Amino acid sequence: MHRDSATFGGAQQLQLMAVLALPVLPGGGVNDIFTNRVFLAGFWAWFTAQTLKIFTKRLKKGVWDVRAIVDSGGMPSSHSALCAGVTTAIAFQSGFGSAAFAIAVAFSSIVMYDAAGVRRHAGKQAEVLNQVIGELLEGHPVSDVKLKEVLGHTPLQVCAGAILGIIFGIFFPAVQPPPL
Repeated sequence: MHRDSATFGGAQQLQLMAVLALPVLPGGGVNDIFTNRVFLAGFWAWFTAQTLKIFTKRLKKGVWDVRAIVDSGGMPSSHSALCAGVTTAIAFQSGFGSAAFAIAVAFSSIVMYDAAGVRRHAGKQAEVLNQVIGELLEGHPVSDVKLKEVLGHTPLQVCAGAILGIIFGIFFPAVQPPPL
């Protein structure tokens, strides 16, 4: 009996420490995420874009590959879909004149520019390096390591992702919590 009460007391102490250490979240806490239109529009735009990559890879390569759902690069850009979905939902929720919308536009622009620019060129450099290493260092252990070549997106892939995100941002329903 003493052992059980000590264990139970330890659990109570752990709960007390967790309550003291974790801040109290305003509103409904973590449950608010499931009614947050901005989050949900961005999440579902991203998830849809990632899922569509399975089908676009099938059209391009002729093979079904479920692993495409976790690939970077490809059609459509899920980064662009997420950013455009969040930005559009913020516009509808807070207005085009809000600071939140201005911040979202700035970050979305940076992400989309990076996807079609820097990340795409890094992928092209990886392609060239793989070819050079394969030809010059054939048989060397370093020639067995291949750099990932599909990192970024073409402008078309970025635009397709952005359009998908805008659609989710406009048409995703504003979920209202049930009245108390």
